[in-house]
Amino acid sequence: MSRAKEETKFLLTYKFRAYPSALLEYKMESWLYILCDLYNHVLEERKRAWKEEKKTITYSHQQNSLPELKRKDPFLKLVHSQVLQDCLRRVDNAFQKFFRKEAKYPKKKKLSRYNSFTFPQIWMKQKDKLTGDLKLTEVIKLERKNNRFAYLYLPKLGKLKIRLHREIDWVKAKTVTVKREPSGKWYVCITVESELEQILREAQEKAVGIDLGVKNLATTSEGEFIQHPKFLQKLEKRLKREQKKLSRKEKGSNNWERQRKRAAKVHEKIRNARRDFLHKLSRHLVNNYEYISFENLNIRGLVQNSSLAKLILDAGWGTLITFATYKAVTAGARVVRVDPSYTTQDCSVCGFRVPKTLAERLHRCPECGTVMDRDYNASVNILKKGLAHLTGGRVGATRTYACGESTGGAPSEGGVSHPSLKQESHTGLPGGSNLYRKLRP
Repeated sequence: MSRAKEETKFLLTYKFRAYPSALLEYKMESWLYILCDLYNHVLEERKRAWKEEKKTITYSHQQNSLPELKRKDPFLKLVHSQVLQDCLRRVDNAFQKFFRKEAKYPKKKKLSRYNSFTFPQIWMKQKDKLTGDLKLTEVIKLERKNNRFAYLYLPKLGKLKIRLHREIDWVKAKTVTVKREPSGKWYVCITVESELEQILREAQEKAVGIDLGVKNLATTSEGEFIQHPKFLQKLEKRLKREQKKLSRKEKGSNNWERQRKRAAKVHEKIRNARRDFLHKLSRHLVNNYEYISFENLNIRGLVQNSSLAKLILDAGWGTLITFATYKAVTAGARVVRVDPSYTTQDCSVCGFRVPKTLAERLHRCPECGTVMDRDYNASVNILKKGLAHLTGGRVGATRTYACGESTGGAPSEGGVSHPSLKQESHTGLPGGSNLYRKLRP
């Protein structure tokens, strides 16, 4: 596919809650065990080949060796062949990221960390036996039960009940990923291909700069101060209590497993509340502004500060930028990331540089006499840099990752982000100075 043609399409991933029966859950757990073992086996095969023979093993080589592996290990035959191939692709992707210096050297996975598997093909072209014409055949079928629930018929697994909270274009569906959360809940992530031209519109008017912080999660160049919700702080006592109980249990026992799930549910509650807030905030931004500028922050470096690390991670800066970026595609807006250097120190009125400590919350310019909040001053500077950056091109995405395995807001070349496109219900929210009160779940 040509580059020009590829840029007209992008992928959206929709996440639905799944309710497997006891038998189906047992099968899916078995699949995860088999796939985790296969992942570690092919990973070790690559490492051993390079260490002993200085030989690089490719994905194609390991895919061709799958039939031999099935003869040696009959349990592999229980898993759908394309799911096995996707497991090999995950290993290959891990090495490709390492070679591009985007990740560390791949390591073996624990069973508790291998929590999803993917069917990479939903529709398959087959020849009609009578006419000889090519036709599309469903590998995975979606059957609507009622207004709330539907059934997914997964090969070699069976019927999986899901909560279909929104309509999707099943004809354009590309992949299905089944994921188990640490709390024991199951989800299904369905990736759907969309045409960019069908939903883009020309951006016209409003632009905004966003300064991300720990006192206020976001400060806009229009003077809106969005408070840090501090979801972790609200449930931290309960989380510590559950984790303390967990530490007293014998690891691996039934009591330990029950308590682990209780602690995981608290973590999940915090994560869901944070993601819900960030979804609503990002939706508000893309619905109200045509151009959105963020700082290209080195979040990994910032969290090295032990006194601020918890607040920074709880704020979810990278997640907010990722959500805003993919929503901007569907809203016809543009998101850019700008160099954060001196955005706090430079005066947004005259440009004079005023050094500040973290404790100084006001910007006082001795050159022009301007006095304003330091975060607001920074947001105006971010907006100016963003408008200078937006000289051409548009934000888009042609790639997606399975069910939450996103770039985490990592910057890409040229300041334009290409995130995983994780979709949620569209809820536009009105603006206002007390935005936190309106967005609070």
